Amino acid sequence: MELLKLHHDFITYHQKKNTPFIIFQGGRRSGKTVSILQFLYMQSLIHPATRTLIVTDTYARLKESIFQDLIMINRSAGGDSRRMRIHFSGGTRVLFETGSDFAFVYSGRDVRGYASNFHYIFFNECIQYDARTVREALKAAGEGCQVFFDYNPYTRFWVNDLYETADNKLITTYHDNPFLSDFVRRELDRTAAAGKDAAPGTMERYLYEVECRGIDSTLSGLCFPRHKAVPDEEYHTSPLMEVLACDWGALHATADPDVICGFRFTDDAIYCHEYYYSREGGDAEMAACLASIPFRRQYLVYDTATEGAGRVRSLFARTGLRFHFSPARKGAGSILTGIRNLQPYELRITASSRHFLAEMENYRFIQKNDTLQPVDDWNHCSDALRYAFDLWSMLPAQRKNVK
Repeated sequence: MELLKLHHDFITYHQKKNTPFIIFQGGRRSGKTVSILQFLYMQSLIHPATRTLIVTDTYARLKESIFQDLIMINRSAGGDSRRMRIHFSGGTRVLFETGSDFAFVYSGRDVRGYASNFHYIFFNECIQYDARTVREALKAAGEGCQVFFDYNPYTRFWVNDLYETADNKLITTYHDNPFLSDFVRRELDRTAAAGKDAAPGTMERYLYEVECRGIDSTLSGLCFPRHKAVPDEEYHTSPLMEVLACDWGALHATADPDVICGFRFTDDAIYCHEYYYSREGGDAEMAACLASIPFRRQYLVYDTATEGAGRVRSLFARTGLRFHFSPARKGAGSILTGIRNLQPYELRITASSRHFLAEMENYRFIQKNDTLQPVDDWNHCSDALRYAFDLWSMLPAQRKNVK
């Protein structure tokens, strides 16, 4: 059995509860989800009033994968809509004629409202979401609950696994994987040769560290592994010039937050502070936040998405503060380029910036369409950081030295 570091925390939590769990790891269409759903389907028919909680990352996956598989299983078993029906009103559920049911929840949502009486919990594509979702969902486990985890591995090679208990720790790399073909082994050897001496922050170095050395013992790898919390005083008492940056979201019908962060740059470190982070605020709240920041004619880089210029005009009208307003530069490849440029720096994030710190622990690379790409989530503070750094790197030296 291969276990990923990403799951170490909640697997350890689960072991302490002495609750049985099974992990299914395999490539796409290898039958993981169908096998688990077949078992859960049969248990729901054999044992009346069986309760099952299914956790998945998006509604689209629920609709296009799980529901379709359940319909196929029901049809293959000779069942019809009386034996199993999908119920949408009052929360999505699957209801069985035996009184059993499947309930569903999506990653990132608060699942603490569920009573602790589920007989089975199924984490579908669990590598797609954070450990908090898993921990909260596990609280819904009833007495004797059985848990299933399934996922596709992040990389083609299934390397750099870690399993740790109180007594032992096992880390493997591709050298220890007896199942690799000669072709894959040669590919990894080439990756190691190309990345071993590559400059930090380059994709070649990243691939070498993650796929060949198992840095951080994760298959995905954090986008910014060099970060730490520092006392707020280190930021607020610094004489370094401050650059503010915004990332918009909440007011334009998205689930993303509005973010305002401040940054101070040195040759090898970036000090970061979260001033504002909310999904429920508005221009008035953000203007009040900006007005509370000691005004030293800072640059303010604003997100050009979601009518960014209009929002900046609104904030200016409310505050009257004459920041050096500058639009963020965007374009094809700008996210990866920005991450690579920032990786050599240590991010020193103020201890009160709890959302910023949480994002740094979850903003990571995933494999998508056979390439490593940053996950499109947990990236709002880092977007602001990229905008600020991009501006900072273009400022002339006399501007950077302004205190």
